[in-house]
Amino acid sequence: MWLPVASVLSVLHFDGNVTQEGGDFADVQFQVPANTVEIQIAHTDGSEAVILDFGVWSPSGFRGYSGGLTDDIVIGAAQSSRGYLPGPIEPGLWTISIGKAQLEATGGHYLLDVTFRDQATLPVLPKAAYQPVVLATERRWYKGDFHVHSTQSGDATATLQQNVDLAHSRGLDFFNLSDHNTIAQHALVAAAQPSWPVLVLRSSEITTYSGHGNGVGIHDYVDHRIGYHGRTMAGIIDDVVDQGGMFIVNHAATDLGSACIGCGWKHMADIPWDKVSALEILTAGYELGVRAYTPTVITMWDELEAQGHRLSAVGGSDDHSAGIGEGVIGAPLGSPTALVLANELSEAAIIDAVRHQRTIVQLRGPDDPRVDVKLKTRDGGLAELGDDVEGIATVELPVRVTGGNGMFVQIWRDGETIAQIPVTSDELTTTARDVPGAGDHRYRVQLIDNSNRPVVITSHIYVHAIADSAGGCSAGRGSPTGWLVVVLLGLRRRRARRVSS
Repeated sequence: MWLPVASVLSVLHFDGNVTQEGGDFADVQFQVPANTVEIQIAHTDGSEAVILDFGVWSPSGFRGYSGGLTDDIVIGAAQSSRGYLPGPIEPGLWTISIGKAQLEATGGHYLLDVTFRDQATLPVLPKAAYQPVVLATERRWYKGDFHVHSTQSGDATATLQQNVDLAHSRGLDFFNLSDHNTIAQHALVAAAQPSWPVLVLRSSEITTYSGHGNGVGIHDYVDHRIGYHGRTMAGIIDDVVDQGGMFIVNHAATDLGSACIGCGWKHMADIPWDKVSALEILTAGYELGVRAYTPTVITMWDELEAQGHRLSAVGGSDDHSAGIGEGVIGAPLGSPTALVLANELSEAAIIDAVRHQRTIVQLRGPDDPRVDVKLKTRDGGLAELGDDVEGIATVELPVRVTGGNGMFVQIWRDGETIAQIPVTSDELTTTARDVPGAGDHRYRVQLIDNSNRPVVITSHIYVHAIADSAGGCSAGRGSPTGWLVVVLLGLRRRRARRVSS
């Protein structure tokens, strides 16, 4: 695309220091002259030991955030560089927000050159306003990945099309595009979504220095700058929910220092957990994560559930490169895979299902065994994951495992294992019976391999039980030794099949 030669209207230079004091963010303000069509900001932190993040606000609000990306920032009327929103270039006072991601003891130093042009230099990419789409209308389990990055994240190399192609090749139905602290990806997705076979959810990974979380289904930027003008993580979650979105806590037990600044979750007591929809129980690579991180997150999950908070189990690859050359950060898109029982394949339906705990996580990827669990109700019906079952004394859980021969299926009640059943065929159907005692209980199923590593984990079904009037024994709530009978309803060898089509 041919672009006219742009004239430089003026250039501003800033040279300054940031210190450990005064919070995690510092502002540099500048005046934009009239007739500006494009702004270019060259920036540097000047040190290998210092990491500074950069974002820009206009008089009307947020224009983009590139974090630690070293590329120049370009903001234009029709097109901006990655992570930044195009739109009118208003004359007046603009602000560069500098995040103190990592400083030396003496602080850090920045250099900024701000150039104003009267013509654009960037080719314009196709963009559109968001329109809801429905890619399938049946109620079934849909496969997805809740944590995927594109080049709109400053630390990612994957194009949108590469992500879509990889997701489709792995049999996924959707993925959540969680670029860091921006919504610049939304208009690009909206323009291409009609041609894609995979649903891409609107999102942003709200990336702070004390924890990361996905705001799924949001339409506006959510200010991530904790401490800036009194900003809190609770306020972030409130803003996500107020937009009709859901909040997912990402990689809560991952603490990788400068390799992933702020990855570990530091907000246990100061947020409204009743407004959080899900936890990533595995992020990225299976071999390390399932031993180093998943047990800690499961413990955290059980503690929150015991307090009465209902949280779905989800998984995300944190893929930054469409599966090419994954390293410390990320795994190929779809590893792990989140299964969501939704009424249709749409953004609204996926969000609604996660809010109601209708999820299962295949920790290694989309070809993991299929686990189905239900719970018999008092009238003989079958409750699903996320449902509440009232007024029963004996819990009966029909469980089916497909493709898990040689593994073990576990029944968990109130955060403890109460049974472990060997899977001795390609398709195992069994019913587990338990008398938990009166009170509130929760059940989930976990499939483990012969090395005791979890492979599939479900969310919970909730039981409000009554006492066993027939006098059956029960060890009481939370005990792993309560009365349990396992009846094998059918062992038949079949060829393993995929989770869904």
